[in-house]
Order: sequence, then C-alpha cells, then structure tokens
Amino acid sequence: MNDSALRFVTEQLASGHSLVEEYITETKELRSRGVPDKLFEAMEYSLCAGGKRLRPILCIAAAKKCGLPERSALPMALGLEMLHTATLIHDDLPCMDNDDMRRGKPSNHALFGETLAVLAGDALLAQALEFPMFHTEGVPAANLLKALGIFTAAVGPSGVCGGQTLDMFKDAEPGCGARRIASLKTGALIRAAVLTGAALAGAGGDIFAACDEYAVHLGAAFQIVDDILDSTSTAEELGKTPGKDVLQDKITYVSQYGVDRARVLAREESAAASAAIRDFFGNDDFLVLLPEFLVHRSN
Repeated sequence: MNDSALRFVTEQLASGHSLVEEYITETKELRSRGVPDKLFEAMEYSLCAGGKRLRPILCIAAAKKCGLPERSALPMALGLEMLHTATLIHDDLPCMDNDDMRRGKPSNHALFGETLAVLAGDALLAQALEFPMFHTEGVPAANLLKALGIFTAAVGPSGVCGGQTLDMFKDAEPGCGARRIASLKTGALIRAAVLTGAALAGAGGDIFAACDEYAVHLGAAFQIVDDILDSTSTAEELGKTPGKDVLQDKITYVSQYGVDRARVLAREESAAASAAIRDFFGNDDFLVLLPEFLVHRSN
C-alpha cells in the first residue's frame, strides 16, 4: 500500500471512529433510561473501553457507498458495536477464555464480578437489537427489516454463538477447521456489519452480492491476522493476553497452517475482498483499500 492510500485509509478510519464515539456520547442518556445504575455502569464500561470500532465503521461506509446518509446508519452501527462488546464480555468470562484483560484494561468480570458481567453482556445483546429497531430514521421499513434479519442471524446459533461453540469444543462438529470457526465467530459479525449497511440503503442484486463476497473474505483475513498476532505479539501491543490460543489448545489458522502459511492466506483473503467490490466502487475507495490495511495491523 502506497503512502497516499495508507494516509487516506487512516484518515477515514479516524473520521469513522470519531463519528461513532460522538454518537455513543450523544445517546448515553437515551440508552440509560430505565436501566439500573450498576448494570448500566458495567455495560458502559466495556462499550466505552476503546477499540477500533471497525464493525460500525464498516456499516456506515457500506450504507454511505450505497446511497444512505451516515446519520441514518448510526443506530444500526451502534447496535453492531453493542453486540460486539457483548461478545467480548462473554468471551473473557472464566467459563470461556478466562481473560482478565481486554483493550489494555481489566475485563468486565475482573472489575464487576462474573454475575454482573454476564448480565451486562446479555443486556447489551438485547439493547443492540432494540436500539436500531426504534431509533433508525429515514430508512424504508422493508430495508430496516432486512437489515435487522441479517443482524439477528449474525448473533444466533449459525453465527457468533455457533462459532463460539466450535471454538470451545473441538468435538462440536466433526472435521471442523479454522476456516469454519472463523467464518462464524468473527466473520459473521463483520459480514453483518457490511450487509446491514448495504441493506439499509436498499442495495440489492449484484452490488449486494459483491458486498457479501467482500465481507466474507474480509472477515477471514481479519481472523487470520488475529490468530497470527495472538502467537507473535506482546500484551502491550494487543491490549489482551497473548498466547491464549496455544495454552487452550484451540484450532486456529496458526495451529492448522503455521505462521508463514497463515500470512499468505491473510494476503490472499485480503486481495479477494478488494477484488469483490473493485468493479463497483473503484480502485481508490475506502472499502476497497481497507483489507490490505487491516492485514498489516499490529493489534
């Protein structure tokens, strides 16, 4: 990636990050209505703990590229970040990955206790669906319904929950490999981020299919890099405990293919993602350039 493209993608990510952060702040009072203070504190702690905000940025970018104003995509984008945050809270629990650090800070259960962490994750899951359902404006009902269908499928038994099951139990599906696990645990939500944005904008036909292909390859590339970083980075670089995959004997791209082959696969998936939408969006589009950028990330 040349310097101009690198600068452009970096600026777009920063702009999208700021937009999401501002909306989180703007909607705080609305999201807290009727919620017990202690529960909202735990929810807000993890939601506001930092992170790349990649999933909401993808949703907003896809919606905008398909003709929808950014503002109309923000409730769905926030819902995606709530959902992602909930999965991280649950993923860190002692009964799952048992990690006391997330995004360079104490994980939710390490600070609030396991019971409240479970409740905070559950509450964010519910609010993630409720918020875009009731606060999206300027979108035809049919488009919103389609987006919500994509959203709910991503978290369900054939999405994140299924992926977490495969990640935790090697015998959950005979012959299951790293690609299958990644496509559900990580890929399902990244795919939903792109497709909900496109659906809100009313995209269909070849463009929607291209966005779908793009998102599948992007999700794969993202998870491959995650697996590589888990085995090669420090806690300071990752903001979480490295080496957990090896300690827990998990099926990953690194355990299945080795680091060198995994790097090749990441580049292949990145290239395939960009190729899927290049004819529709052009060589210099943010979404087209993003996969290569993400392959070279350090956290």
